[in-house]
Amino acid sequence: MTDKSRLLVRHAGPRDQFAGNLVNSLLTTRRLFWPLQIGGWLLLTPFFMLLTMTVLSDWATVVPVTLIRQAVGFTITLGLWRLYRRWPAHDFKILRRAGPIAAACVAATMLDLLAIEGLRHALGMPPVPEQLIYGVLILRGTIYVAWTALYFLIRHEIESRGTELRLARAEAASREAELLQLRAQMNPHFLFNALSNIVGQAERDPAAVIETTHAVSDYLRYSLQHSRHHAPLGAEIDAMRNYLQVERSLHGSSRLLWQIEATEEARQAIAPTALVQPLIENAIKYGIRTSPVPLQLKVTASVHDGRLRVVVENTGKWIERAPGEDSRDSTGIGLANLRRRLELLYDSSAQLEVTTPPGLIRVTVTLPLAG
Repeated sequence: MTDKSRLLVRHAGPRDQFAGNLVNSLLTTRRLFWPLQIGGWLLLTPFFMLLTMTVLSDWATVVPVTLIRQAVGFTITLGLWRLYRRWPAHDFKILRRAGPIAAACVAATMLDLLAIEGLRHALGMPPVPEQLIYGVLILRGTIYVAWTALYFLIRHEIESRGTELRLARAEAASREAELLQLRAQMNPHFLFNALSNIVGQAERDPAAVIETTHAVSDYLRYSLQHSRHHAPLGAEIDAMRNYLQVERSLHGSSRLLWQIEATEEARQAIAPTALVQPLIENAIKYGIRTSPVPLQLKVTASVHDGRLRVVVENTGKWIERAPGEDSRDSTGIGLANLRRRLELLYDSSAQLEVTTPPGLIRVTVTLPLAG
C-alpha cells in the first residue's frame, strides 16, 4: 500500500479532500500545458534576442523579429501538441511512435525555416549566409526535439501520478468498505447479547430491567454518535461502564467484579472506535467459563512514549480453538476482527498481544497517538 493511500485512509477529512482536489487539478495535462508552454517560450525570448543581435544590429528590427520568431515557434509547437495528444497515453510506446515523432520534428523545423524566410522577404532583409542557415536549422530542430521530449516526459509523469492516485483512492475505498463491514459485525453482535441479557434479567429481577435498558440505550447512543473510525478513547471507556453494568446485572454482582483506570491523557487520545468493547466482551464471555468466582476484570489505559496502551485483564484461562471448532464459539473471532481493523488503520504500527500470566488472561493493545 502506498503512502498516499495510507494518508487517505487514516486522515481523511475536509482538509485532505481539498488537497486531493488540488492534486487532481494539477495532474491534468491540458491545464498544466499552457503555463509551461507560455512560460517556456517567454524564457527563451532573451536568448533568441541576443542571438538575433549577432545578425542585426538595429534594436528596432531585432525586437519585432525576435517576437515574431517566438510566435512562430509557439504556434508550431501548438501544432505538435495537437498531434501528440491524439496518441493515447495509456498505451503509448516511444519506439512505436519514434518514426512519426521524428517526422513531426523535421516538419516543424522546415516550417520554421519557411517562416523565417517569409519574414526576411517581408522585411526586405538581405539573404542569410548558408552556414548561418544550417546553424539556425540545427538550433531550431534541437528546440523542437527538446520540446517533444519534455512534453512526453511530463505527460508520462502526470499519467503515472494520476494512475497512482486513482489506485490509492480505490484501495482506500476498499479498506473503508471493509472497516465499515467489520464495525457492522460488532454492533449487532453487542445488541444481540445485550437483549439476551435483558431477557434473562427480566425472568429473575423484572424491577431492574429499566435500569439495564437505560444502560444499553446509553451505549447504543454512544455507538451512533461515534460512527466514524476514530474518537476520543474516554468516550468509549464511559460507554463501557454501561456495558459492564449490563453484564453484571446478568451474571450477578457477586460473580463479576470490574475496575477501569484511565489517565486523562489516555482519555483524550484519539483511538479507533469499538477498541475496548470487543476485548471486554471476549474477557467476560470466556472468563465466566474458566475463572474462579468472582470473575475479576480490569481495564487500564495510559500513554507512554507517544503510544496509547490499553490493557484488558481478567482471571481465567485461555481457550485454544480446537481443529474443526466453530469459530463463533472460540476466543479468536473477536480478537481477529479487532486485529484486522488495527491492521487496516495502522498497518504494522499497532500491536495486539495476548499473554497468559498464572491465572490471568491479558490482552494488550498499543498504537501510535494521532498526530
